[in-house]
Amino acid sequence: MSKKILCAATMLLLSATGGVAAYGQTEIIRPRSLGLYGNAFMLFQAPTPLLNADGDKKYVYPFYQYLDLSTASPDHNVYFNTFLRGREIFNGDQESLDVYNAFVEISNTPGTYEVRLGRQAVTEGVNFVLMDGALVRVKPLKGLEITAYGGYQENDLQPEPERPGDSFGIFGIKLKTDAILGSIISVGYELYAPDDFSSRQFINVAFNRAVPFTDYADIYGLAEIDVGEGNLGLLTTGVGITVLRSLYLNLEYDNYNLDQERDEFRLDPIFDIFSVGRLQQARVGVTFVPVSYLEINGSYAYSHYDPSEDESTNGNIAKLGFMFDFWKNIGLRAFQGFYYIDGGGETDYAVGLNTSLYEQVMSGWQLQFAFAYAYYNKITNQSGNAFSYIIGSDYVLMKDLVLRTALEFNTNQDFHRDIRVDLGLSYFFSTSM
Repeated sequence: MSKKILCAATMLLLSATGGVAAYGQTEIIRPRSLGLYGNAFMLFQAPTPLLNADGDKKYVYPFYQYLDLSTASPDHNVYFNTFLRGREIFNGDQESLDVYNAFVEISNTPGTYEVRLGRQAVTEGVNFVLMDGALVRVKPLKGLEITAYGGYQENDLQPEPERPGDSFGIFGIKLKTDAILGSIISVGYELYAPDDFSSRQFINVAFNRAVPFTDYADIYGLAEIDVGEGNLGLLTTGVGITVLRSLYLNLEYDNYNLDQERDEFRLDPIFDIFSVGRLQQARVGVTFVPVSYLEINGSYAYSHYDPSEDESTNGNIAKLGFMFDFWKNIGLRAFQGFYYIDGGGETDYAVGLNTSLYEQVMSGWQLQFAFAYAYYNKITNQSGNAFSYIIGSDYVLMKDLVLRTALEFNTNQDFHRDIRVDLGLSYFFSTSM
């Protein structure tokens, strides 16, 4: 049913604009001297409502602990990083320790080779894969980079909710060059070997280059081919044009036809939310900066997709956003966004807006406020209004120790009144040797 895309997109928009952002490893800290560096973060969130399978609502009290730890010996070109998450439910039995990465990296000073061993995120192909194995990257010639990797993903050892339905092995190789016509071109091969499914082979090609004889346009593209099925699984191509110094135009075409079987090992489940068959989308985006303190972003996308085996439909998504920085002198920044989603049915649509404000009250103290609203009608024939309000604060208690607090209020058709409090401590540490 066409409401499938509407439900998914609406929930993604609401969670992105109106919910508390999940803590994650945004950037790996790379020490420049011998020592230990990182960040420890603890978060208590209560009460958090959950819907059981029978529709009953339950409140839980989760406690999260995150550790991002790096150590290095730059003189020997050895580096180590790990990112861990501990989760405990005080009034339940859900406890876990998730390892997102734990690897050692060895390289040389000229940067002509790099070896990484352990649990690591592999992003060389189209899909993001968390792998236990090895990756080797070499640069034998100027402008040429070769990357090879191989390993295994054991489903019982993977973090939730990214845990796959089946374990699988992975092997890949990628060639990348920036020495041809001023372009960045890459060609890659990947082999997936699930425990309970047949092996699959994929070839991916990507390029990005400036248009010759211009300094205001660039073109890009990405494609993935399923070798065994002879299927063009993914194609994205587009052009970006700087019309004026303050006006940027982006035109893009996307084509997806993902393999349902790969859902078992969690390679592209997000695409299958929208369509059981081929999904095509044309998109135009505009960025306009009329003055230094205002940025305007707008986009429109038209999609054709198959929400079920015997049904095809069209969809429309329009977005408009404003980034304000009028009040730089008083430390205030603001964002205002609007969106409209039409899933193809007569009542299959959603409209909404979101707002966020950031105020630097004083040195070491920042306040945040976020508001999101949507009216929607989705696959369950459930329609109505959804609101979310969040006010938060980051306060530096002492050097490298930050107190993070937030009060969140949500109301929708599932949770008529959801009020929760977040309380967290973040500590940044570094010890040189």
